[in-house]
Amino acid sequence: MENDRLWTGDVNEAVVEEWKDETSPFERVKEVLLSTTSFQYAGTIAERARVSEPSARKHLRTLADSGFAATENTGQGTRFKRSSESIAMERIKELHTELTRDELITGIQSLKSQIQAYQDEYDVTNPDDLALELEPADDGWEIISQWQAIEENLDLAQAALSLYDFDPDRGSSDEAGSSDRSKGAFAEDIDGLSA
Repeated sequence: MENDRLWTGDVNEAVVEEWKDETSPFERVKEVLLSTTSFQYAGTIAERARVSEPSARKHLRTLADSGFAATENTGQGTRFKRSSESIAMERIKELHTELTRDELITGIQSLKSQIQAYQDEYDVTNPDDLALELEPADDGWEIISQWQAIEENLDLAQAALSLYDFDPDRGSSDEAGSSDRSKGAFAEDIDGLSA
């Protein structure tokens, strides 16, 4: 019976070949970069993405120009990893997609309550102040990293909540004399505040 014969191929190679067939070189480089949390040379990323090194370098430069990749120049070339900004933006997008406006507001209130509890318990305003107050043998050192994580989560939650009110088309219209509030409007607003 021909159907009873076992497949003797390498499953890992089969998966890689399917991945290569279904994605472009750019998509593979970007996908590899998603899991690259420490700086790597283009050659290493190229190998993992199954593309040539020049192709990887070209795509990594594009990803760096768009803010998706962070770069580090060394004496031997440029190394790349996923940028912290892209990680934050992805997390903000996830929160905005997964949670309703009311859930985000409730979460923000809870995070602020936790921060207030730390401030009251340790009589400081932020984790850096707590670090300055503690002696090496004191309890509370583990609280510093927890507090920092809560503040980071609060920032992300507030950004996700702000997306509910974000309208990129607000302020721009076809009427004569109206201003375009697209690119650069934020910078103009900031400049106006500092003047």
